This record gives sequence, C-alpha cells and structure tokens, in this order.
Amino acid sequence: MTVTDVLQQIEVAQSLDIEGITLIGGEPFAHAGPLSDLAQQVRKRGLSVMIFSGFTLTQLQKNTDVAVAALLDQTDLLVDGPYDRTQPDNTRRWIGSRNQQIHFLTDRYSPEDACWSQRDTLEVRWDGKNLLVNGFPAGDATDLWRRPGESS
Repeated sequence: MTVTDVLQQIEVAQSLDIEGITLIGGEPFAHAGPLSDLAQQVRKRGLSVMIFSGFTLTQLQKNTDVAVAALLDQTDLLVDGPYDRTQPDNTRRWIGSRNQQIHFLTDRYSPEDACWSQRDTLEVRWDGKNLLVNGFPAGDATDLWRRPGESS
C-alpha cells in the first residue's frame, strides 16, 4: 500500500473517533522513510502516533539514518525494546514484557495520567462468525472459548 492509500483508510477511520495510529511489527524503523511521511500526515490531522520498536530509544537516537530521526521526531509515544516472552508484563497497559519501556516524546500525553498505571486489558470481539482477541490473555483465559473436548 502507498502512504496515500493508508491515509485514505485513516481518514475513514477518523469518523469512528480514533485517537491516533500505532505502528508495530515487523520493525517500524526498518521502513522509516515512508512511515515518517505517514506519521507527519497523521499528526497534521490531529492524531497521535505510537510506535512499538525492538530497538531501544538510545539505539534509535544514535542511528545516523535521517529517516529514523524523522520518524522518531513524529512519534508521541515509543515503547522500546524487544518483546521477551519470558518476561510477561500485564501490569502496564499495552506493554508486553518487563524489559520494555514507554517514552513520552511529546507533551501530548503525560506519564502521570492514570491510564498508564492501569493493568493491561483484553479485548474480545465476536462478529457473528469470528472471535477476535486483542491483548495478551492469561493462559487460562483461552480456556473460556475452547470447545468442549478440545485440548490445549
């Protein structure tokens, strides 16, 4: 998809009262050029940009690629560090593992806001045909939608 195609979809989504966009894996900074263009256009529309990166903020700041710096400059929230499944974290909203940190790169959000100290949540949606799950459910939570007789 082109940046223009994605922006058109974002404009449609704005009618649903979205707050912003989140850029996640692969690795957003591996595509920093077009994503910095997208992020700039998104922020011009009054939306926020949150990025999950396997790189740390320090690594990104030391990167000499101007596109990486441009994308970082358009980022409101950065969750940095690789996801580590051996360090699960459900005590911080949207953060997957304890080694990851959230960085407030603009003043759009405040680290003192109570939402950052809320536990992670699980969103489950049923569209009549498909069960959609967002978040990291506790291991026993998946038993809730397993068919009788189905094993783990």
